[in-house]
Amino acid sequence: MPYSLNYGRTEFRGGKNILASTHLQFREVGGTLDATKFDTGLVEVGTCIVKNTTTGKFEPYTEATAGTFPDGFDDPVILNVDFINDGVNDTIVGELIVRGSVYGAKLVGVTDTFKAATPMIRYVYQ
Repeated sequence: MPYSLNYGRTEFRGGKNILASTHLQFREVGGTLDATKFDTGLVEVGTCIVKNTTTGKFEPYTEATAGTFPDGFDDPVILNVDFINDGVNDTIVGELIVRGSVYGAKLVGVTDTFKAATPMIRYVYQ
């Protein structure tokens, strides 16, 4: 469950399942998502993210040069939760996938370079 300074009730949203296996591993310490770097509104489960080495916060994965992992970022992971981003308050999440099997077609922002940077994640295509 994601946490932020936003107080309120969240309605249940239909469950998009990205997991192709019950065997997976999350990043042990979770992570802080930089609210200013994500679009406001719903951030979907299955979004590929990376940690900014300067701020220590996670941002959506994007390649400035196609086929090249971005400089100044490390620790690529996949969100296993969705959340509403207000663009101001950072969100803390615990379910950041580092190992397991996921349905590649259901992911947001995945590229061949991201896949190469996450060798412990298996991408399943039906």
